[in-house]
Amino acid sequence: MGDLVDLTGDGGVIKTIVRRAKADAVAPTENLPLVDVHYEGVLAETGEVFDTTHEDNTIFSFELGKGTVIKAWDIALRTMKVGEVAKITCKPDYAYGNAGSAPDIPPK
Repeated sequence: MGDLVDLTGDGGVIKTIVRRAKADAVAPTENLPLVDVHYEGVLAETGEVFDTTHEDNTIFSFELGKGTVIKAWDIALRTMKVGEVAKITCKPDYAYGNAGSAPDIPPK
């Protein structure tokens, strides 16, 4: 894989670039905060996939900064550009917290 970037300075959100975007690709901005993503959610401890858009080839769309997704996504996707592929690894504080999100995300 590619470069590892600690996006929070505390190891809470790590982005590993799998495929870089083209040089002229655009990134989200305050004026254009809507993003469309394909994703695969995987439990770090077991490698189990708990959610994915790949099986039915759907796109997940949301607006950055609205609190509708986990903090790690708000942080990481602000740094990405159209066409970039990255692996985002996050600690519970930047995802579902120590309580998890039953039934798919177990508590810590």
